[in-house]
Amino acid sequence: KVIKEQCPFVKISGGISNLSFGFRGVNKIRESIHSVFLHHAIVESGMDMGIVNSHEMIPFYEVDADLKELSEDLVFNRNPNATEKMMERTLKEKELIEQRKKGGNVEVQAKVDSWRDKTYDERLSYSLINGITEFIDKDVEEARLNASKPLEVIE
Repeated sequence: KVIKEQCPFVKISGGISNLSFGFRGVNKIRESIHSVFLHHAIVESGMDMGIVNSHEMIPFYEVDADLKELSEDLVFNRNPNATEKMMERTLKEKELIEQRKKGGNVEVQAKVDSWRDKTYDERLSYSLINGITEFIDKDVEEARLNASKPLEVIE
């Protein structure tokens, strides 16, 4: 943030994987940490680009609420027990991974905040950002029907 304030034309980029190096092997944890860091670094502090594996990236608004809080505690050092709490969550995720490998039934929590439950504008934005074409016709048509003129859909 200070760099952008003092040198407004400078560009800031960097690799993100070192943030979560200690949690390798549990991608859900690593990618949640990356997502939280990138969201705050780009949106709030002016970072221009983070080098990540975009194929495995979890969008910030899709990170589980409890994992988002744990990640923010870790990234911002808000809690002296942040590392220990994240390690506990990591062990839980590793157990789930092992159960899946063994073919065991794993209870999956339903996503409360599904992107399909959002407004058509938010769904269209999500689809465009994430390259999802499955629902585009339906969402564009809903946007067109709610617009006073079709051009508003494009705008």
